[in-house]
Amino acid sequence: MMERNETERDTTEGTGRELPQRWGVWLAVEGDLRFLSHRDCARALERASVRARLPLKYTQGFNPHPVLALLCPRPVGVASLDDLLVVHLTEPIEADELVGRLEGQCPPGMRVLRARVLQADESPRPCSVRCACAVGADRADRLRPALRRFHRADTWPVERRRPASRRGRAGRVRRIDLKSLVDALRIEADTLRWTLVPDGDVWARGEEVLEAVGLDGRVDLASTVRTGIDYGL
Repeated sequence: MMERNETERDTTEGTGRELPQRWGVWLAVEGDLRFLSHRDCARALERASVRARLPLKYTQGFNPHPVLALLCPRPVGVASLDDLLVVHLTEPIEADELVGRLEGQCPPGMRVLRARVLQADESPRPCSVRCACAVGADRADRLRPALRRFHRADTWPVERRRPASRRGRAGRVRRIDLKSLVDALRIEADTLRWTLVPDGDVWARGEEVLEAVGLDGRVDLASTVRTGIDYGL
């Protein structure tokens, strides 16, 4: 049975006009499509939504575009099983129809998992991100000593260097504590798993976690999957 807020039509008081609906659409991004940037992935979803003939709400002005947002930017090369697209529609639609129409227009490697109307008091934002990287049984055994060193350390400083500016100014170096941004770092069978938690607006990067236990931050990042994201809903 559909929820009441997905089937009933809301109207503005005294006008009979329908209010826009705000939908959450959960997606998986896999295969070669994981190498799309966040911006290109958002553009692909915008085009797919238009081709699907969804009743999209558009911005005002000379260059109107659909009102949608792809939350929690996905690092290039990382697959995801829990991306969230927030899209505004001008007419009611059933969840199954939305999923089917959008799924039929998505590029290969992108799947629409589910969708539901977001309530007025729901403001999704990423609170934690669960990740996994298959490393194989042999490497899993070799990683255990590095994993123990990470857990025993009080802090794990990592330096981030911004590139030099066009005017020749040296890039600024910023130091963060990786320990405060990573939770539940562990090996299960032949897979390295961890959870990213933010400190304000600061998040750990996947390559930093991989390098902390002796893996290649660039190569092994392409084997990493975001398995779940807590959006605070």
